[in-house]
Amino acid sequence: MKKLHHPKAIRRWILIKLYERYLENPTEMLGPEDFLETGLIDKKQLSVNIHYLYDMQFVELITGYNPPMFVAARITPKGIDLIENPREFDTLFPEFPADLEEKSAEVLDTIEKLIFEADLVPLDGDSRKCLQRDLQYLRGELSRPAKKWRKEVVEGVLGWIEKATSDIDKEEYIPSLPILIKQISELFREKDKNF
Repeated sequence: MKKLHHPKAIRRWILIKLYERYLENPTEMLGPEDFLETGLIDKKQLSVNIHYLYDMQFVELITGYNPPMFVAARITPKGIDLIENPREFDTLFPEFPADLEEKSAEVLDTIEKLIFEADLVPLDGDSRKCLQRDLQYLRGELSRPAKKWRKEVVEGVLGWIEKATSDIDKEEYIPSLPILIKQISELFREKDKNF
């Protein structure tokens, strides 16, 4: 089997693996080695995608003293319901992302980097919380199938994020923001051309 690259394909694979384990033994959890030994994904891909699935409440994690890696994971009832609804599962996490969806992989990686960078920006408590909420909202919008992204929503939230970070050095603290804006504008141009 070839190595997985698109975040949605990786998330699909992780959920299926956890679902299969749940069906075998609902109390048993999988550790990082259960995913990594297959050679389909690396540590970074596992960490980013399992935490995304945790944030979306599709999996539960036990974390240890080695962040961002986890100790054990198991699928939640919400994750089970998603898998057992094949249409919704295929929409959220297509097995073989194609066309626009395939090209959105870079955007999904960049938003995860930006969320990490935002934790380190020199903003006070309330401003930092607003920035993190805006990024989570943007992440939610970008986790939808690419052809269903709402341009006005994405551009609006990016505008809020730019305004919230206008007083800090973006190159030093959030270098992923300009990259994300460029990637998204290129995808919207292509989407407008093809749809």
